[in-house]
Amino acid sequence: MLLLRTLILTLFVSLPATASVMENEQSVFELSVNVKTLLLKYYHVQADEGNPQLVDELLSHRDSVLAEKNAVIAALPAQYSLEGSAVNEHWDEFDRLLNQNITEIRESNYPELQVVTLMREAQRSLLDDLSLISEKMQIYSETNLSEMVLWERRQKNLLLDVVERYIERAASSMGAPLTIDSVDIASLCKQFERGITELQSKASTPETQRLLSKIRSQWLFIETAATDDGARLVPFLVMRYTDSILNRLESVTL
Repeated sequence: MLLLRTLILTLFVSLPATASVMENEQSVFELSVNVKTLLLKYYHVQADEGNPQLVDELLSHRDSVLAEKNAVIAALPAQYSLEGSAVNEHWDEFDRLLNQNITEIRESNYPELQVVTLMREAQRSLLDDLSLISEKMQIYSETNLSEMVLWERRQKNLLLDVVERYIERAASSMGAPLTIDSVDIASLCKQFERGITELQSKASTPETQRLLSKIRSQWLFIETAATDDGARLVPFLVMRYTDSILNRLESVTL
């Protein structure tokens, strides 16, 4: 009887704890998406040679991501203190270099290639920190992410990978040398397209079909711009459609 009572108590205590851990894990993933988007917005500023409106939007997004980062770190359990410290350290480095690049663009229109490269490396280290935290949380909670959550995350990451390569090319064509490593962008596009097609075949509601159709329509524009080196560069529309697709992906359900 005592054993049964212990098992019941353990069940009721562990379920809320597991749910809390996975809520934190979702926040960590969302932060990683916004950190990636922040770099894209910087490249957009670079591509448009310091357009004041874009600079303001970039700084506003940076402030939002900073507040989000602080909230995520504050919510981390004590056992993630080392990982949290690493996130703060790499964020500070990334933010310092971001400010330096913005200053260079404001003063001379073109940033220094080495500083852009260092900024990107700091951002990659920050993303690695967040990925490690997410992985540890999933292991700790012994939770497998649902098929829909995995699909949404995969599609978001593929989209951001494609747009990063495109928007950096746009920035490069206007004066700054390319800093990104060589990746088969066409392969990334095919993977994203396959993900949309697969879910459309499973979608059972008109609303889901409508959302996927809108996503596909905007995606086709991004894919054409990203895979055609001879096409006119349109970073403003690509970034606008990227924000729209990211929002719509969160609303897709089976």
